[in-house]
Amino acid sequence: MLEQRLQRAEERVREYLARHGADLPSVRIAIEPELGKGTLATHRHPGTVVVREASVPESVIAHELVHVAQGTLEQFRGFRLLYTLLAEGLAEWVAKTLYPEHEVKYDAGYRLMSLLVAVDERVIGKLLRLNDLPLGLEDAEAILASPRLPDYSRGLLNSMADQIRESVAAAIEAGEYGTKG
Repeated sequence: MLEQRLQRAEERVREYLARHGADLPSVRIAIEPELGKGTLATHRHPGTVVVREASVPESVIAHELVHVAQGTLEQFRGFRLLYTLLAEGLAEWVAKTLYPEHEVKYDAGYRLMSLLVAVDERVIGKLLRLNDLPLGLEDAEAILASPRLPDYSRGLLNSMADQIRESVAAAIEAGEYGTKG
């Protein structure tokens, strides 16, 4: 039964991803009852969806399949919060698109994806390659300029933009210092 849900979810997610220029690698599923409380499923490299119990909804499996396709990391350089918003938002977006009954767990990320998709649907293909996505201060500033960005997301992105600003200033200062010696 669990394997059948995985196969159905794989077919739907694979078809959806193909429309956006991405592919889903070979995937297996495992049951791990010791997953953290409140965690129905997660993913592990390479290509494993891990569920707490066999009754996990198919849409949750689809969510994790998006992470497998992205090659989503647990943490991404200095941009953990923004990375998480984008990665979870995309996974929620795809799961909700393919399974309208899917209960969105990461609302801020889902709303951020809604905003991004409304501006340009091609963002889906780009975010499927999230680990290769270059993000600069201008990108963060452009997102922050949207009046439709929820306050929660704005707060997270402002924090990320501040980190980028500090990193850019430190790099410039280090570059100037390095050329004087």
